[in-house]
Amino acid sequence: MIRDKLIQSLHHLGINRNNFRVLKLLPLIYVAWADGKMDGVQKERIVALAHDHFAIGAGGEAVLRRWLERPLTKAQFLEGLHEIFVLAHAPDEWEFDLDELQGLLVHAEAIARATAEAMGHGPTSVSPASERALADIARALQIDTGESWARLMAELTDDEPYEDFGDDERSRVQLTAAARGGAEESGAVGLFARGRG
Repeated sequence: MIRDKLIQSLHHLGINRNNFRVLKLLPLIYVAWADGKMDGVQKERIVALAHDHFAIGAGGEAVLRRWLERPLTKAQFLEGLHEIFVLAHAPDEWEFDLDELQGLLVHAEAIARATAEAMGHGPTSVSPASERALADIARALQIDTGESWARLMAELTDDEPYEDFGDDERSRVQLTAAARGGAEESGAVGLFARGRG
């Protein structure tokens, strides 16, 4: 059974049958530690999200508090992200849904933006380390490129015109801009999800 196998593989992360929901917070923790430190704003937002949206329980909160005080290794983060992906694809396992994966990435970007804003940068600013972490999360969860609004807008305002809608990164940005239409005018915020389909 997938559940039993994952419990064994996640034991070293502090995950067990009673606190598995805390695993959903791993993308947020990963991006919060991306710059090598976690500030108070990030901790407060993550704890608030845990209480308001993830119902992690006392056991999950104990694991979360450890993750907030000491970072996991990149390999541990990537392993945990992979397990989230596996759980989301497993039928009727542990309350993980495919529909939640994009939301986890959006929450992670919100944590990255909160830190940048607290440091006096714009509300859409994200550090380069956080950009890389968002891309890692998106790759592991296989949901989109993980590109933040700040990066996307910088690419879209590049004066160089794009003619070819091929398969390279610049062409995907051009295709995204064309497909995006009035998303900016409609007040859309957060990551612009670009499916792999």
